Amino acid sequence: MLLLKHLEMLVLILFFISMLTQANPLKRSISEVQLMHNVREHKEVGDRQDWLQEKLKEIIISSPKPQQVQ
Repeated sequence: MLLLKHLEMLVLILFFISMLTQANPLKRSISEVQLMHNVREHKEVGDRQDWLQEKLKEIIISSPKPQQVQ
């Protein structure tokens, strides 16, 4: 009976320890953080280039065509 009480207490303690360790977020290494930053920056540069291309297309389409001099 005493062994069963100790076993229950041990299981309860292990359960609480596992809950506490899962509550803390995993820390990423510096290289992972740098890689995620570089990927995001690369994506933002691509998005800006796409936006600029669309604006240039609008300007080229809406600009009047030069008159040909004869």
